[in-house]
Amino acid sequence: MATANVRNILRMPARLCVNPTNLTSGSTFPHGGTAIGLARRIVFYPNTKTDIATAEEWGGIVTRAYYAGERPYLAAVLREFDNDALNNIFPNTTTGTITQDRFIRSTPGTSGQNRHGYDLTGTVVKLLAAPIAPNHHRGVLIWYAIPAMEETMELRLSLNDEIGLGVVWWAGLNSGNQCWAIGKLPDLQSIL
Repeated sequence: MATANVRNILRMPARLCVNPTNLTSGSTFPHGGTAIGLARRIVFYPNTKTDIATAEEWGGIVTRAYYAGERPYLAAVLREFDNDALNNIFPNTTTGTITQDRFIRSTPGTSGQNRHGYDLTGTVVKLLAAPIAPNHHRGVLIWYAIPAMEETMELRLSLNDEIGLGVVWWAGLNSGNQCWAIGKLPDLQSIL
């Protein structure tokens, strides 16, 4: 094991894109995919579960721990109303007839709107949190990313706060049983 070195401590800013196709050393963002606007607070949660076994005869001390799977997801706050992001994430959007920009709408009784119970797996994308410095930092790749609004999302309509759209991508399994990976982009290319 190498000696600890504070120069190895990383801050890894990233950008989001969907359906990347080229993660080789020479590729540039969005790596053959589609950029989905500026985001802040990009956080990946492996959400690993552990079951423990205890021994009553020893006062309930832990005797074994078992890996019990994961419910991984990536969360972010979108800093802008990017047309590609809105189209790829929100279940009900429409293109404005005047501005040609997408807007989010919720009119559940209207024809053409996705109603409660709509299966979000129909909007699955391949998601990449691409590092700004791909030769030094690692990215997060989710092969089967199911987009959804963050359930406690709020829009702060104020001069004091930056607006933000809270979103999550739940990581499922693709047809090749791939879920997620963290690594340098050229290494991820070999399993893309």
